[in-house]
Amino acid sequence: MIFITVLEYSEITKCPRRTIKDRCKKGILRCKIELNSKNRPQYMIPLTELTPKQQIKWYQDNKLPVPDELLPNTSDKCLKSKLKSKNLSYEQLTDEQRKQVALWEQILEDWKLFVSGYSGGKTEANKAFVKAYSNKYPVKISVDILYRKQNIYKSGNIANLIDGRGLQRKGISCIEENLWQAFLYYYLDQSQHPLTTCYYYTTKWAEQEHPELLPLPHISTFYRHIENDVPAPTKTYARDGEKAYRDKYGFYIKREYENIQSNDYWVADSHTFDVMVADGTTQKPKRMYLVAFMDVRSGVFTGIYITDKPSSQATLYALYRGISKYGIPKNIYVDNGREFLTFDVGGLGHRKKKSRQEQPEPPPVFKRLGIEMTNAIVKNARAKIIERRFLDVKNQLSRLFDTYTGGNVLEKPERLKKVLKGKIIDELEFTNIVEDMLNYYFNEQAYNSEVTEDHGKTRNEVYYEHLIEKRVAAKEDLWLMMLRSTKPHKVGRRGVHITVSGKRIDYVNDDLLMNWQGKQVYVRYDPKNLGSVRVYDLEDRYITTAQCANDTVLEYGANKQEIAGAMKEIRRQERIVRESVKAHRTVALGAKNALDIILCEVENNKRKPLENHNPVLKIQRANEESYYQEAVGSNEPVVIDINRMIRNAEKRKDEFK
Repeated sequence: MIFITVLEYSEITKCPRRTIKDRCKKGILRCKIELNSKNRPQYMIPLTELTPKQQIKWYQDNKLPVPDELLPNTSDKCLKSKLKSKNLSYEQLTDEQRKQVALWEQILEDWKLFVSGYSGGKTEANKAFVKAYSNKYPVKISVDILYRKQNIYKSGNIANLIDGRGLQRKGISCIEENLWQAFLYYYLDQSQHPLTTCYYYTTKWAEQEHPELLPLPHISTFYRHIENDVPAPTKTYARDGEKAYRDKYGFYIKREYENIQSNDYWVADSHTFDVMVADGTTQKPKRMYLVAFMDVRSGVFTGIYITDKPSSQATLYALYRGISKYGIPKNIYVDNGREFLTFDVGGLGHRKKKSRQEQPEPPPVFKRLGIEMTNAIVKNARAKIIERRFLDVKNQLSRLFDTYTGGNVLEKPERLKKVLKGKIIDELEFTNIVEDMLNYYFNEQAYNSEVTEDHGKTRNEVYYEHLIEKRVAAKEDLWLMMLRSTKPHKVGRRGVHITVSGKRIDYVNDDLLMNWQGKQVYVRYDPKNLGSVRVYDLEDRYITTAQCANDTVLEYGANKQEIAGAMKEIRRQERIVRESVKAHRTVALGAKNALDIILCEVENNKRKPLENHNPVLKIQRANEESYYQEAVGSNEPVVIDINRMIRNAEKRKDEFK
């Protein structure tokens, strides 16, 4: 049970202290007598002697939580929040609030020392203290405030010494629960309705379904609770989607870079330059693309290639450049783009279709180089750290050019339209500038990534300090390992073929046509030199090198010389076949031709004795009628004189001469 002094009872009830003491003395008010700090008796009145409303006021004045039994029987959270204070613990206080607690502890200590050393009465001492120290402290003090703070301090929860204004309703919503849930239903949706629209929908919902909830709190109340009570990750996930949540708030796996060496991992991706350049042929504005490989340990751009059309071949060009200078990496980390997940570059990965019968495939370039490829999770921006370097490329490189376009409409410079009407930088000049900047500016920048011990060094210095093993290959071997491959196909009448930019190119030689026609092979080729290709069997064994056969492809209307050249090649192939046939049909000693063999077999069959059989003979007669019928009424058959008919025909012939 809580007891209060006569002074506190008087302040709450506005009743004179003398009257209260008389009531206590007469037993009208329940009370008990205790000795104060000066060993003088004083009346202590139970708090329950106050009315419920007065008790609530006492709890509020002393920054103490109001007991539930004193709260009115209502579901209005707003009213309850006004009556029930927030009872904080010392651990929940901020640093500023803890300083405020320490200040009041100091004030109470100073007050106690001042009163104990004052020569007059306690009432005079209190007034003198307030007068003497009111300007010393940054907070307002009075006798009433000092006693309230003293009661709070004696209650044991010193956290309530802070100024509780604004804290009573913190974390408690004034919006009815069903109303709040209805509002969140409209707001936490990927349609991303504006807050005012959600408020309108909630109002209409309440009018139609729960009129008793009207009127709604002001829209600013909903706005305040959205900002304070709905966690930002929840809001982002519901309104912007799972990817936005993962990129901004999602928990992620932290990678340790200290144990990684240079060339252990390269990460690759493509980047669109926010710069317009002039096409080398048409001089029309266009954008260029950067295909880049970056060493994870140091952040060095190892292999770069600038093109106007990103493709798997551009990826191989960038990789070839990187390997030629920095060596072969052990692992490559890429996304799920077609330029990487191609059957002859990195393999199809998860794009590989399941078929009833597993088809043999040539080993991709990464496998031939001994590189392990890892694909990032789809739509996982955190996985590709090269994206951060591309942001540096945009801010520190692309913005240097007058034809900078910006990443979106809001970033688009106002001058761009005017600049594009004049002469703009050529794509070749742009390519040279970018390559030099990436190799000799970006790679020489200070390292500022995760490993703090390497801070202060350049990226190139970090790369070479942590390069423990460098895998290299001879130029010829590297060329062989990076050749593109076709899928297995049969050797046809025109040999093998590849398709480049939608055009079929045939390759042939004598060995292919004679020994491999109709068999499955695959072809490796260098896109920079399409004059010949290398042919391999399905077990990846080299067969032969075939030459381009496009001189035997003629258009309609070709001249006699072109036709003669093509026919010469056809006759040459026929001659080879004839010679092969002749070589394969070499007559063995004593061999006979096919006719002699058959005639010999006939003579042998003639000399075979007939077998003795006595079958039952059954005569089958022809049952047919004569075409010419006998004359009617005559029993004699009609005899036709053919010679006479011929003579009569000759006479008629002579008559027509």
